[in-house]
Amino acid sequence: LGLVYVPTGNSAADYYSALRSPEENKVSSAVVAIDVKTGSPRWVFQTVHKDVWDYDIGSQPTLMDFPGKDGPVPALIMPTKRGQTFVLDRRDGKPVLPVEERAAPTRTDVPDDPRAPTQPWSTGMPRLGVPDLKETDMWGMSPIDQLYCRLKYRRAKYLGEFTAPEISRPWLEYPGYNGGSDWGSMASDAKAGVLSANWNITPLYDQLVRRKNAAALGL
Repeated sequence: LGLVYVPTGNSAADYYSALRSPEENKVSSAVVAIDVKTGSPRWVFQTVHKDVWDYDIGSQPTLMDFPGKDGPVPALIMPTKRGQTFVLDRRDGKPVLPVEERAAPTRTDVPDDPRAPTQPWSTGMPRLGVPDLKETDMWGMSPIDQLYCRLKYRRAKYLGEFTAPEISRPWLEYPGYNGGSDWGSMASDAKAGVLSANWNITPLYDQLVRRKNAAALGL
């Protein structure tokens, strides 16, 4: 096809997008197909809009012939840190299996950095993941440890996946930025019809700090 498939990250800082240009936001946390003859992008498929969760794509795309109604489709399998696996037609970047835009939390106290109102979900592939966190999921070696974790959970902002970053208080990110499929990617066994995936999950406790406060804290 004369294409190179490039998984992208996002420009610094990972958790603050107000400094990014519209061009950077368009191709962040995406698969970009580049024409080998011209060096120009042929198509872009974004897995996270206006990413401030460090959900950059650490995995390599897996290329395979995917069974279709009219015969095999030249496909690209793109696993993500979210545990979402996108199956795309590698000729034009269009989803082979259904993808839908779902409403995402937008409430934030970060000035001049609004969040995207929707995010893409791969509804046609099983998700590598678990339900949203609950207070009863908090764990500790002792009752005191568990109580401390529960207190931290209650003090944090958490509205499920895509909870927007905050300055005034911590927020929980789940799956974390080492979650889902990261550098390990996936392997395809065409004969067996099996995809093998490496998968991680780690809740993270984050908080944005203003520059002047970071200096005062000696960070």
